Amino acid sequence: MSSVVSQPPPTPLETVTRTALLGVRFFDRVSGQLIADGLQVVETTTGTAATVGPSGVFAVHDLPGLRASSFGAGDDAFWSSPPVQESFVFQLTDTQGRFLPFVFPADVPVQGLFEDDCGVATSPPDATTGSVPLFSTPSRVAPAGIAAIRADLKDAETGAGAAWAVLEVSLNGAPVYRGVADADGRAAVFLPYPKPPWHASPPPGSRALSDQTWPVTVTAQYAGAAASPPFPDPTSGEPPDLCAVLTQPAGTLLASTSPDAPLGSQTLVFGRELVLRTGDGPDLLVLSA
Repeated sequence: MSSVVSQPPPTPLETVTRTALLGVRFFDRVSGQLIADGLQVVETTTGTAATVGPSGVFAVHDLPGLRASSFGAGDDAFWSSPPVQESFVFQLTDTQGRFLPFVFPADVPVQGLFEDDCGVATSPPDATTGSVPLFSTPSRVAPAGIAAIRADLKDAETGAGAAWAVLEVSLNGAPVYRGVADADGRAAVFLPYPKPPWHASPPPGSRALSDQTWPVTVTAQYAGAAASPPFPDPTSGEPPDLCAVLTQPAGTLLASTSPDAPLGSQTLVFGRELVLRTGDGPDLLVLSA
């Protein structure tokens, strides 16, 4: 008769846990969607690239000097006092050219999803929380049902492109929509058209949808050479810090010069791009704060 000798369960020699140092995702205010395809996130000093998962979260697991944190337990005790925490700067680039590049600092490891609204109210209010906003390049084509407001912004004092100025547009008292100028001062703001006063068949005597117009208020944030921290030279190809862009003080858009007159309310027409200009010129002049 044979006997069966029971064996004790194997004893794990070592348990290894990994904790993501950074998890970040990006929100497109135009489509209302989280975006991952075509985006790259890279730490600027080491060139460490984030990897993106199926949920659209970009994650960084390894950075110099943070091995103790990247192999931490990730439990409550870990997050109450991470073994090592340092500040790194990350660059966002869109290989498809839809969104402007920018850099953002983060103290890693970051618990949960990285989020930094730069002290600016979320716009529009239904933007996805736990994400970083994306801003469209001026060459982007407006999707169907979306209005486009464009401008070639120039510094009224220097005549140079107003690099990274912020345009803010409000329509009928709705939430503010923002657009950021590129290194040449070209900017685009995209926002949905308001619903017409009729939602089915128009009543007799009402204007056709193609004849609908709305007043819009346009303002700017522009620090120019006084930006703090200073913006990179627009010719360098280096992107600016996102929060430095979004927290610029208010500038003044000009409707005319000699004398300077501020830009007043503008009229948006359904189905037509609104191009903002100073006087009869091709550009929109802006005075820094």
